[in-house]
Amino acid sequence: MKSCVIPALLLFITITAQSAWSAPVATYVAGFSVSGSENPEAMKTTIQTLLLTRLAGEKITTQAKSEGAEIKVTGSYLLSGNVFSLDAVAVNNAGTVLTRAFTQGKNPDEFIPALGTLAKALSDGIEKGIAAVVPQTPVLPANIIKAARTAPVTELAIHKLAGTLSGLAVGRTFPGGERELFIVGNQTLRYYLQGSELKLLANIPYKVFEKVIAVDTADLDNNGIPEVYVTVMNGDALVSQVWTVEGASLKQIAGSLPYFFRAVTSGGGAKKLYAQQISHREDFFGDVSEVIKTGEGYQLGHPIKLPKEGYLYNFNLIRGFKGEANTIIIDRNRYLKVFTPSGEEIGKSSEEYSGSETHFRRSDLDSMRRGESGFRNVYLDQRIIVKANGELLVPKNSGSWYALSKHKYANNSLFCFAWDGASLEEKWHTSQIGFYLADFAYDEGSRTLISLEVVAREEGIFDKGESRLVIRTLE
Repeated sequence: MKSCVIPALLLFITITAQSAWSAPVATYVAGFSVSGSENPEAMKTTIQTLLLTRLAGEKITTQAKSEGAEIKVTGSYLLSGNVFSLDAVAVNNAGTVLTRAFTQGKNPDEFIPALGTLAKALSDGIEKGIAAVVPQTPVLPANIIKAARTAPVTELAIHKLAGTLSGLAVGRTFPGGERELFIVGNQTLRYYLQGSELKLLANIPYKVFEKVIAVDTADLDNNGIPEVYVTVMNGDALVSQVWTVEGASLKQIAGSLPYFFRAVTSGGGAKKLYAQQISHREDFFGDVSEVIKTGEGYQLGHPIKLPKEGYLYNFNLIRGFKGEANTIIIDRNRYLKVFTPSGEEIGKSSEEYSGSETHFRRSDLDSMRRGESGFRNVYLDQRIIVKANGELLVPKNSGSWYALSKHKYANNSLFCFAWDGASLEEKWHTSQIGFYLADFAYDEGSRTLISLEVVAREEGIFDKGESRLVIRTLE
C-alpha cells in the first residue's frame, strides 16, 4: 500500500506545481525612487502606471498594491541633464531575485520607448526566473535550504550634505550617544558630531591640485582619541595626512606621507591600520603592511601576504575551521574570492559585488601616444567588514547610469555572508536603495549601519552635488 501512495503523491505534487505556475503570476509594481526630476512624485506615478500596463500579459497580472502579490518589482529613475536611466529588479516572496533590468536614454523623447524596453526585459526575466525556481522534478523532503531573507531595517535619521562626498570614518562614541564622524570629498575633510542632529564642527579645504580619496581612523598612540588618516594624491604622488581632534576642531599632526591608508577590523579583533605605497610603474606598490606609530613619525611593519589580485583596498581576513587566517578579496571583475594562507583559491561568489566611483588619476604614456588624454583612472574597491562572529558585510552598487562609464551607479544594497569553509552562504541582504553608496560603517554593538550615499553628482562650477548620511538599525 505504501509503495502505491508515494508515486501517487509525487504525481500530485508535479501536477499541482505545473498548474500553479501555468496561471498568471500576480506582480506588484511599487513606486520607483526618483532622482533629478523636477516633479518626482508625478514621475513616480507615471513610471508605475506605464509599467502596470506594459508588464501585464498572459503569464503576468499586475497590481499597484502588495497584498496577494507573488512577485514585487522595484526600481529607480535617475535624471542627469538630459540623460536618464531606469533600473528595476523583480523578487519573489522568498526574497529570491528573479531578474534585473536596466535601460537608459539621452533625451526625454526616448523615455516611453525605454520604458517599453525595460518592461519587455522584466517580463522575459520573470518568466525565466519562475521556471528556474520551480523544480522540474519533485524532490522528497531532505535538508531544507532557506533563501536569504531581506533584512528588516529601521531608518533612524537622514542628514542632507552639500557636495559629492566619497569617504566615511567613525571616531569616538560618547556616553550621551553622540558619535564622531569624519567625511571627505575630493577637496574637503569634515568633522561632524552625530546625535539627534548632525553638527559640523570643522571643515578642512584642500588645494585644487590635491585630491582626497579615502579617510580612516585608528588610535595608534593609544591615548583614547583616534587619529584621522586621510589619503591624499597630488598628481602621481601620495601626500597623505594625519589629523587629530583638538576641542571642537581638527589639528594636523603629520603630512606629505607616501602612503595609501585603510583601517581593517577582522572578526572582532582590534582595528588595524594598513598602508601601501605607489611607484612610477605600479599603482599599488609593495606589500600591504601595518602602520606603526613611532614617536612623531610612522613606519610600516608586519607585512601580510595577499594573493596576486589582492591589494590594500579590496581585502579582509576571515577565520577557517582550524583558526587559519584566510583572505577574502574583491577581484577586478567584482567577484568575492577566498584564499588559504598559502594562496590557494577555495571559494568564489556567484554574483558581482562592490562597485565604486572613487578613483585617482595617473599619467599614462600609452594613452598619450594614442592621442588621448594622457591619463587613466584607478578605481578603489568598497570595504569588506568582518563582524565578531565571522560574518561578512559586503556592499553592492548596481545600475550603471551612463553608457560610456562602468563606474557610475544608481542603486545599492548591503549583503551579509557566512563562510562555511567551502562556500559563501548569503544570510540576508537589505532592500535595494536608489542611490550610489560611496562608503559605509557598521556599529556592531548597536547594530547601526551608517551609510554615505550620493544623491546628485557634481555637474559644473555652480552645481556641487548632494549627498546624504543615513543612520539605520538592522533588526
